[in-house]
Amino acid sequence: MFRIIAAGVAAFLAFSVAAPTLAATTGLVRGQITIDGKPAPGATVTLEGEGSLFKTTANSRGEYVFPLVPYGSYRLVAQAKGVHEIQVLINVSSGRVYTVDVPLTTQLREIAQTAVTAHAGAEANPPSVNQLSRTSIQTSPVNNSLDRLLETLPGVVQFSYNEPVINGFHGVSYNIDGAPLPLATTSNFAEIIDPKVIDSIELLTGAIPAEYGGDRMGGVVNIISNRPTDIPQGTYGSITGGLGNQAQGIGEFDVVSRVGSSEFFLSANAQTTNRGLDAPTYVPENDASSNSDQFFRAITQLTPRSTLAFDYSNQFSQFQIPINTDPNNTLDPVVSVPGTLDTQLEYERFSNLNWTQTSQDGNGVFQVIPWWRSTRIDYYGDLPLDVLGVEPDFSVCPPTCAKTVHLVGLNQGTYASYTGLRLSDFRATANHAWKIGVDVNRENATAYQEFACYYVDCKSSGTVATPYFPAYTTPQAQAGSQIGIYGEDRWQETPYVIWSYGLRYDHSTGYTSGWQLSPRIGVSLWNGGKNVAHVYYGRFYAAPLLEDVRQACVLLQAQQACTSTHPVYDLKPESDAYFEMGDTFSFNPHFTLSANLFEKSVVNILDTTQLFNTPIFAVYNNAIGINHGFEMRLLDQEPYSGDYWFLTATLSASYAACISGSEFLFPPNPVGISCTAQLSLEDHSQTVDSTAAYTHRFGSHKLWYATLQANYGSGFPVAFQDANVNLHGTLPAHTTLDFSAGRNLTPGRSGEDQGLGLSLQILNLFNHQYVIKVANGFNTTQIANSRSILLRLTAPF
Repeated sequence: MFRIIAAGVAAFLAFSVAAPTLAATTGLVRGQITIDGKPAPGATVTLEGEGSLFKTTANSRGEYVFPLVPYGSYRLVAQAKGVHEIQVLINVSSGRVYTVDVPLTTQLREIAQTAVTAHAGAEANPPSVNQLSRTSIQTSPVNNSLDRLLETLPGVVQFSYNEPVINGFHGVSYNIDGAPLPLATTSNFAEIIDPKVIDSIELLTGAIPAEYGGDRMGGVVNIISNRPTDIPQGTYGSITGGLGNQAQGIGEFDVVSRVGSSEFFLSANAQTTNRGLDAPTYVPENDASSNSDQFFRAITQLTPRSTLAFDYSNQFSQFQIPINTDPNNTLDPVVSVPGTLDTQLEYERFSNLNWTQTSQDGNGVFQVIPWWRSTRIDYYGDLPLDVLGVEPDFSVCPPTCAKTVHLVGLNQGTYASYTGLRLSDFRATANHAWKIGVDVNRENATAYQEFACYYVDCKSSGTVATPYFPAYTTPQAQAGSQIGIYGEDRWQETPYVIWSYGLRYDHSTGYTSGWQLSPRIGVSLWNGGKNVAHVYYGRFYAAPLLEDVRQACVLLQAQQACTSTHPVYDLKPESDAYFEMGDTFSFNPHFTLSANLFEKSVVNILDTTQLFNTPIFAVYNNAIGINHGFEMRLLDQEPYSGDYWFLTATLSASYAACISGSEFLFPPNPVGISCTAQLSLEDHSQTVDSTAAYTHRFGSHKLWYATLQANYGSGFPVAFQDANVNLHGTLPAHTTLDFSAGRNLTPGRSGEDQGLGLSLQILNLFNHQYVIKVANGFNTTQIANSRSILLRLTAPF
């Protein structure tokens, strides 16, 4: 059928209600179909996009509901017998309810366009909420790294080991397919999930609803692994192989199957490289790494109103720890003995079960999500050689002085398991959309750290014959719990004003216990045209995960100081107050500019620092912290050509001062000293961070693409909170270019999807290696990777 759009349709196609999160990754789309102003019972409504297809029929009043729509871009098509169909382009976000009324007509009024875009009005996403679609991920030069993908979004700063720093401080909260996925920050080099199993990503750097809390929450990342698809019955798959420089090798196996009302997804991946971690030298020494993972997802329609989904992931990674053996290396004063080889092994597993029941009218959703995660880290030090390495005595001199101390050797093993339950109940009415829920989990952690030192007898100035010995083996075991209870509502006061508000209660136990009531409130104001203003204020509470806690650090400091008096160990929960105000301007339906001012003030910041030269990142509390800045994003997504470009920029500064807990590496705060007067830059504070990219789609069915991406950073501070008075200034700014090109392949289709898939990725195109940070007594030297080239071929079966 040829498509004809009734004149004046655009004026009627406006969303009228927005709501809080339903499941962590879905929105709700509803509305009424009319023909010449009268209800159209039996009209067919189709919602298609992002590889998913939903169909329903309007009821006797012409009303339709799609209760669980994963976030993304969709085309809604309304059809009825004897009238011409209308298509509406809509963008769905998690935590929103969109009402789209479609006026069909028997009158023949042709206009040039074949589809209209519903204006989001006051329901437009706040500027601090951004998405990466499956298309943008597929064509990105950095889609081999979840962290690098996040770092293309505003508000995110790329730090060492590709760690995304959001809102000035460490800590990101992850959710996958609606279930929480706790992430520690002190041990893992591997990413929490292989990005090759990710369909799409949503990031909240602000405007965070009451549903989220309890963990460190610079930002909230919602991940969809596999969506309900529109593939036909049967089993389809692909095999991928790839090679590149730096001894890169990659293999992927993907299968998707539809059997009756059930869908199954299986992905197995393996990769290896000689350049795993940011190294202290331009040419890495001992830097090989490998990763293998398997991911399985099943989705089944139990009844017309209930679904059951299951995820399971297994991941194993191993890393060599790169070293510097050159005593004349001006960038790294930490010198290891040639042949020193430390390695880390990481084992990650998680699973969740998601049962969802929708109400009879489709405007209510009840969910039960039990989940489980385990993580194990084994660090194997080369103790006899580790302790022969040396570094400057940062406590008495700058890195250039002759006074040195020997390095510390380490063996470490940690294991943590989490068992949790997420319950939620959502209901949307004409002008309100409320949700209540509870999150509970129990964590059990065990660990040991065995330290080795170059032994100097405390009673004499000589050294013993054996240059090292196991100084301490410190087993630890601890259980803890977290509970969060929340209620939230979103009230449409008028078509131009929407209020969102909620209250959350958090309580935690473990090495440290605490609780907090956290209010959240925001308002969106639409001027009736192209501008939507947004203001938000929220309080957050964060307790450290047990696997982040290192009481062994206290014991080691006592040993190093040759004293039986241990420093204070009184780690505290973190409390944040966050404020933002911004605006989203729509040049046209697919071209937007979002800008946001933000400020966060923090009490008892849960910050991390490396323990001596070991790779342990131990947690401590800064007494106070402040982060303020500006984030913006220009985004243009052509709906027909498929071309896509964006520009993001973040200008920010984060400061911290004084010590309020876990005083193992720092002296207590002097009495009478103002912490505000002591505020200094954090070492992960980068004034300017910006990314720009352009993707061009071409060829048959727009399956071919080429993407060029530019990245800029103004450089990080040299010192750690100005702790070493001999180190000042900021490291040099850096600009890099990345490139990708290829042909997408989607198993399960016919015709256009025949043939091979292809992907060429070139990172750091002009081979600009820059210094990320330098050894300063609290962190090691790390240098960015050189040019990386990876070619992949994919064959369907």
